[in-house]
Amino acid sequence: MNQTLKELVKYGIVGGIGALVDFGIYYLLTSVFFASYPIAGLVCDIYESLGVKSDIATSNILISSFIGQFFGAVNNFILNGYFTFKVSDNKLKRFMPYLLVFFLGIIISTLSLTIMLDYMGIDNTVAKIVAMVVVAMVQFTLNKFVVFKKKEEKIESL
Repeated sequence: MNQTLKELVKYGIVGGIGALVDFGIYYLLTSVFFASYPIAGLVCDIYESLGVKSDIATSNILISSFIGQFFGAVNNFILNGYFTFKVSDNKLKRFMPYLLVFFLGIIISTLSLTIMLDYMGIDNTVAKIVAMVVVAMVQFTLNKFVVFKKKEEKIESL
């Protein structure tokens, strides 16, 4: 099995664990605790100022999604560094671009969830799963070729 395929399989395993962390926290916040956040109104106002239809319920879901994604991302950074890409140098230096990839994922996820929830009327659980798959594909590519690229690969590519 070639190296990229091995990494993709390992990334999938780590991603599955991260997805369980993400979705588990999301599910607990939205379906068990019915979390309501003081900043949900602010999120609505921001969306509406951008001309995007929004409501308090969707804002609470988006905030819960962000919290789940954040904890899933921290889990994935640690596991992908050691297990998938076997890169343990410059953790802090690598974490900064990882955060950029994470925030790109948040943007994609938030836009996807907003479209699916507010415009397509898709169930929030299904919408979350679809958004997670799309984000995972984008993030694997960026993490492999940018964040966890090994030093010798960087030198060869110059």
